[in-house]
Amino acid sequence: ATSNGVAENTNGTIRVKKGWLSKRTQFTHRWKPAWFVLKETELLYGDNEEEPRKTINMVGAHIGAGDGRDTQYSWTVTPKDSKRTFFLRAGSEAEQQEWMQAICEVMLGSSNARHLRACAIQ
Repeated sequence: ATSNGVAENTNGTIRVKKGWLSKRTQFTHRWKPAWFVLKETELLYGDNEEEPRKTINMVGAHIGAGDGRDTQYSWTVTPKDSKRTFFLRAGSEAEQQEWMQAICEVMLGSSNARHLRACAIQ
């Protein structure tokens, strides 16, 4: 897969989005590359393409703008009923928009879409 790989099903709906993003570490706040796979209602991530081991549940998650401290092309994901916020960063504006589109499609297609706030970076 390419760094911005997208697999589509037969009716054109994005089902899987894969690629490298930067994730800000929870304690040191350093940016670290991670492989991400957006599949169904989960955003999986890990250190390599073979085994993304960690999962962020996207159902009811809040997507927001990055904090603006040290990067552009960033956004946040706060899972529903969680106090943890994940800070993610793409390498370009186009890449960020591709991820936002895929995330919005997943969230709008979930059974809990009624909990969805505006599907845009706020």
